[in-house]
Amino acid sequence: MNRKSFSRITWFRRHRKAVVNSGDKKMPNGILEEQEQQRVMLLSRSPSGPKKYFPIPVENLEEEIRMRSADEGKLFREEFNSLTPGYVQGTFEMANKEENREKNRYPNILPYDHSRVILTQIDGVSPSDYINASYIDGYKEKNKFIAAQGPKQETVNDFWRMIWEQKSAIIVMLTNLKERKEEKCYQYWPDQGCWTYGNIRVSVEDCIVLVDYTIRKFCVQSLHDGCKAPRLVTQLHFTSWPDFGVPFTPIGMLKFLKKVKTLNPAHAGPIVVHCSAGVGRTGTFIVIDAIMDMMHAEQKVDVFEFVSRIRNQRPQMVQTDMQYSFIYQALLEYYLYGDTELDVSSLEKHLQTSHNAAPNLVKIGLEEEFKKLTNVRIMKENMRTGNLPANMKKARVIQIIPCKRSTFYISKQVL
Repeated sequence: MNRKSFSRITWFRRHRKAVVNSGDKKMPNGILEEQEQQRVMLLSRSPSGPKKYFPIPVENLEEEIRMRSADEGKLFREEFNSLTPGYVQGTFEMANKEENREKNRYPNILPYDHSRVILTQIDGVSPSDYINASYIDGYKEKNKFIAAQGPKQETVNDFWRMIWEQKSAIIVMLTNLKERKEEKCYQYWPDQGCWTYGNIRVSVEDCIVLVDYTIRKFCVQSLHDGCKAPRLVTQLHFTSWPDFGVPFTPIGMLKFLKKVKTLNPAHAGPIVVHCSAGVGRTGTFIVIDAIMDMMHAEQKVDVFEFVSRIRNQRPQMVQTDMQYSFIYQALLEYYLYGDTELDVSSLEKHLQTSHNAAPNLVKIGLEEEFKKLTNVRIMKENMRTGNLPANMKKARVIQIIPCKRSTFYISKQVL
């Protein structure tokens, strides 16, 4: 087998579609109902048994990531594969009830009974307290998040009922409605105007489209609780997650997470986070948020322990070794460069403060900021094309070559 064929087989194994159970219900035309029968590839236990990974002091984080990234991330994969898939004694009785199965987007991604979100029972509708969503703790805050699957058309009413009952003010969406021509999430909000979902009225107040994410603001009111004032619910929709793998850089995700923290009111209910299954990207986002808080409080990073802990609340949280590695890259980016974003409204004040300070202090501050730029790590594996012998002679300065993602390719000349 030549190397090219082997690479194609490896790519296929990594990116093959989720398994579809051929014995499942079919549509009238005999075609499998993909949205119902699609399964998410589950993780297996490490054959070598559980290992213990200790917290990393923040000052050692860069070196630890460098070692784990060697040999195409071999140590990252070993660490990730040492995680247990979930809570051994966890049960899924409510999720597996016949009347609730249609409410699950994927039949093998279900909430535990002990940590599931329980909706208020609707009079005359039994059972009506089930939704595929789980409470997830933050770094120190109990039930800081709700990890949920992307709503289906049949569960949109329940989704908004959960938002209202839990007093949530923020929805974090980490998937697009369709990816690779497959529905990942049903559109559960109106594009404009007002729409009623069950007993919850949702009207669009504002929509701001940015490079990496979109902010939508909704006025939400319960028709049953007419005496209660309407609430503002903000959806932050991260749109830069690629169909395959993880974002090329964690910068967009870090800015997105900062905006989520900024917009979440102090006394609001849990932040509702969802992707499609509610475990992969959802888990990645929650872990980054929690470990950033840990870095501030303890000056250390313990990704392994935290992922293990939240898998006891919802199985399979953080689904791939690529997502696991991305968490570390985001934490390193945050540790090395911090938050350099400056709001336009505060720019003038920032400049005045700089001018009023002692000249030498201003110079030191600017020098330190510029020094961070010179310390930005260059990933050599992203420069392979430019470093080929045939291409190096085309570069005026061999230290300055484009990375693969931004290289402009010209068509081959036909002689």
